[in-house]
Amino acid sequence: MSQQQTPHVALFDVGGVLVESHPEPRRVAEILGQTDDAFVSLVDQAMWAHRASYDEGCSDREFWDRVAGDCGAPRITDDQIAQLVAYDSIRMHDAVEQAVQIIRELEENGIVLGILSNAPFAIAEEIRVTAWARHFDDFVFSCEVGSAKPHRSIYREAIERFDVDAEDAVFIDDRKKNVRAAELLGMKGLLWENASQARADLHALGMLK
Repeated sequence: MSQQQTPHVALFDVGGVLVESHPEPRRVAEILGQTDDAFVSLVDQAMWAHRASYDEGCSDREFWDRVAGDCGAPRITDDQIAQLVAYDSIRMHDAVEQAVQIIRELEENGIVLGILSNAPFAIAEEIRVTAWARHFDDFVFSCEVGSAKPHRSIYREAIERFDVDAEDAVFIDDRKKNVRAAELLGMKGLLWENASQARADLHALGMLK
C-alpha cells in the first residue's frame, strides 16, 4: 500500500473558521435607523439574500442599497454606508486564538499557507491588515476573482496562484458544499467543526506534529 502524501499547502476559509463572528442584524438595523423586531428580521434575510453578489465584487453602495431596499428603508447615506462597512469589516481582527495557533504551527512545520475565502472588497482589504494575516503567503478572495465558492473557478485560481498540484493542497472550510467542491477538483478537503477536530485531522495528514 502506498503511503499517503502529506500536502504542503493549506488553504483556509475565514468566516466560520478563523473568524467566528457574523454581522449582527440588530446593529445593522440600528445604523439604518430602525430597531423593531420585524425590521431586524428583514435585515437578517436581506443581508444573506444579497451576500453572494457582494462577495463576487459588487460595490458597498450597491449591496447596502439592496439590503435597505428589501427592508423598505429609504436610500441610505454615504455616512451610513461607511458605518456599515466599518462594522462588517472590523470583526476580521477578532480571530479565534486556537485557530491562529494551528496556523502558527503549520507555518513552523514549513507548510505554505493561503486564504481561500468568499469576501467583498472591504473585508478582503481588512483581512490583509490583521495581525494574523502575516502568517499567510497569499490570499484568494472571491471579490477579486469574480467567482465565489463553491464555483470551481475560484479553486482553480488558488491552485494556479500557489503553483501546486491539487492533490498536494488541503482546503479547510466550515461548509460541506465548499469542501466537496475542493475534493471534486482533487484537493484534500477538511470540514472545520472546531479547532480540536481540525488539529486532529491535520495531524492525521502529517501536517502537524
